Amino acid sequence: MSVREGLAWYYGHYGLRGVLAASAYRLFRQPKEFAAYPPGIRNPVFLRIKTSDESVYAQTLLGGQYGLDLPFSPKVIVDAGANIGTASIYFAHKYPKTKIIAIEPEASNYKMLERNIQPYPAITPVHAALWSRDGEIGVSEADSATGVSGNWAFVTCDRPGPKVRAITMQTLMKEMKIQGIDLVKIDIEGAELEVFKDPSWLRTVRCLMIELHDRYRPGCSEAVNPVMQGFSKSKRGETTFFIRE
Repeated sequence: MSVREGLAWYYGHYGLRGVLAASAYRLFRQPKEFAAYPPGIRNPVFLRIKTSDESVYAQTLLGGQYGLDLPFSPKVIVDAGANIGTASIYFAHKYPKTKIIAIEPEASNYKMLERNIQPYPAITPVHAALWSRDGEIGVSEADSATGVSGNWAFVTCDRPGPKVRAITMQTLMKEMKIQGIDLVKIDIEGAELEVFKDPSWLRTVRCLMIELHDRYRPGCSEAVNPVMQGFSKSKRGETTFFIRE
């Protein structure tokens, strides 16, 4: 992509603010962050320049990645793999009376998540990794051999590295004092293999929005699809939607 094409891309996604921020970063390596103003969102969303923040923002708040019209109004949403909070913000605007629990394991992403959701009291951030057991788990940069790439693309794994709390969905529900979950959004870079080892938490779920990462960890689809009986299935882009029939 040429410089001109790059600046045009920034203008199309972020307006003049984005062009000025990208230009300054190219010349001076400052600023490292800028505020984006997505249509229909009343508060700014802060993004780190030249990171995966930009694509996540474009997919969730501009591209309508989770824009599925549900046959019900959810009261409780769990956003697992919340990243910097763009999906949670989208849900908070679409369902203003909903309690949203946003889980993110990686420390720098979590810091941005806290900043972005500050104006939204309905969103509760949780610094943890959704997993098959309670305890601790490592957080590391993705192995390039898996196909995960880009700054701030991280995976949870049982190997040395910075540690974060590991939590099961059952423990999360107990701690958040919720009896059921209407909508679960899961984008956890292959850890769905762990989370779906015990799918008993699904009995209260009415809708699941999930990105399956077979290209990173073979077997993710085989872990999820068989336990989703009783749900209708559709797909848009990389997101698979399951709605309880």
